[in-house]
Amino acid sequence: MKRLILRNVMLLLIGAVPQTSAFMPASVVNKKLQIVPSTFRRRLNRSSLHNDKNGYDDISFYEGDDDLFSSLSANTGDKDEDLSGSATRQFQLGYDIILSSYAGNMAFDTIVDWEYFSQEDDEKNIVQPNPLDPNQPRRTRESSGSVIRIFRGELSGRVASMMRSQGKEYRILLKEFSGEMAVELAEAEFRCIGKLQSDLCALKSEEAKNGDWANTASSRYLLAQDEKTDTKEDDNNLTKLMDILNSRKESSPFVGILGRLNIDDLDLEPNEWYRALGVPPPKFNSVWIVYEYAGLGTASQYSQPPLFRRSRLPPQKGFFGPTPPPQLPPWKSTANYVVKGIMKKSLEALAELHENGVVHRSIGRSSIVLSTPELDKSIPTSIYTTNPSQLVIKLTDFGFSGLISESAKDETFRARARAFNINIKDPYKSSTDIVNTASILDTNFAIAEDLHALGFVFLGILLTTLAEPKSEIEKMPDTGEDSLQRLLGEIFEKDFNQFREYCEEEDVWSNVVSLLDENDGAGWDLLESLCFARERVSKLDNSNFQLVTARG
Repeated sequence: MKRLILRNVMLLLIGAVPQTSAFMPASVVNKKLQIVPSTFRRRLNRSSLHNDKNGYDDISFYEGDDDLFSSLSANTGDKDEDLSGSATRQFQLGYDIILSSYAGNMAFDTIVDWEYFSQEDDEKNIVQPNPLDPNQPRRTRESSGSVIRIFRGELSGRVASMMRSQGKEYRILLKEFSGEMAVELAEAEFRCIGKLQSDLCALKSEEAKNGDWANTASSRYLLAQDEKTDTKEDDNNLTKLMDILNSRKESSPFVGILGRLNIDDLDLEPNEWYRALGVPPPKFNSVWIVYEYAGLGTASQYSQPPLFRRSRLPPQKGFFGPTPPPQLPPWKSTANYVVKGIMKKSLEALAELHENGVVHRSIGRSSIVLSTPELDKSIPTSIYTTNPSQLVIKLTDFGFSGLISESAKDETFRARARAFNINIKDPYKSSTDIVNTASILDTNFAIAEDLHALGFVFLGILLTTLAEPKSEIEKMPDTGEDSLQRLLGEIFEKDFNQFREYCEEEDVWSNVVSLLDENDGAGWDLLESLCFARERVSKLDNSNFQLVTARG
């Protein structure tokens, strides 16, 4: 009898960790095969980010969840846990914030990795499926539908005046979380970003370290409603927080949270909201998180051949009429920006997360924001930008993030580790000695999952941004994550030498191959160590306390 057993199911906030079994595929049985799901991974898909004038089509989505978010404040940490004040600071429309426009929505993708076995008696052997057989896929993907809406906005009142007078950014980004799954995403965002901000603010400000920022943030909403009081003290602390998050010298490696928008008292006609923003009004008890504005340009948007992007630029106005866009920068200049800017700074940003005890679990091209301290946030994603000093990398979409110290408590995390012959014990069922040993294992594997995802992000970036098609209509090889995973995992059986030969056969990648070949193939070595970080962890001698990190 042959049995088809599911190895990894990934519910993606674009890699992540399973939280419920709601996305578990049903078992499929025929005369020979049985599909048994075991583990999950999640990713949030931001590919639908747009300004949709047709409105939001999920008007009746998640009806009946009125009490869903009643415990959110209690679960996002108290003011002593978040020294930045973001977990307790509540804004209100008008007094604090003006909504400008609808930017788009985000949805889940359920990605399933399948593993095939032949079983006779009690013996089970792995069988490699035919990669050309559509009935034996190694990976499948299914979308869950949108659960988060994204809006542009700006601060108003005293804070906005202070920021404008200093030539600083006063725009913001808002996300509306609505539905059963959204409460888990919002909690994870508050908890993990709150921890990162709290640690950062404690280093930068003695007032924040002493809890002053958290105290003023918790009283902001009530003070704003009382005509005899004001929010001046918290306004000052808020501007200091924004300065830390968007410092010209050292910006945070993540898109920071400023607080939550309270819409409980919002008295607005649905038609008025729709006329202003082109989408239906907020769901009752939905959660609105207010973020710093780092721009909407991501590595996903940037990951296109420059020639293709230049062909879509509008003509410029000249003295004698329209003129074509300027010529592209030299290939080596763009390559320097990609490697020493995007890739190097992405590794550094991820390393800072890990060093502060947080794993992202949802790394993808769309979760890497290409930002800048400058007010023009489009600079980093321009095909003409080649100076890495103009680039700031910020990680976003922390809905599936978690604390490294708590990874072993998650059964699905332990199941994913077992797929790589890594036996992580349940800390609730283990002795003290085993728990202390397992902490090295789960730390390594938790970090390795992020590195694995980042490795395929880097592959996609290199094979698109540095590709050299001969014309803007030339068909490019598929560089999507699923395709790259299939090539390396199935076609070339995790052999990077074969993958290099495949890339070498494509004329559009000749210079990319040469770049990665430099210094005895250092580029290929880096990509291999990232893409196969989980396999590398399975071979480590964890008794010697070897840690896998993004710094090498």
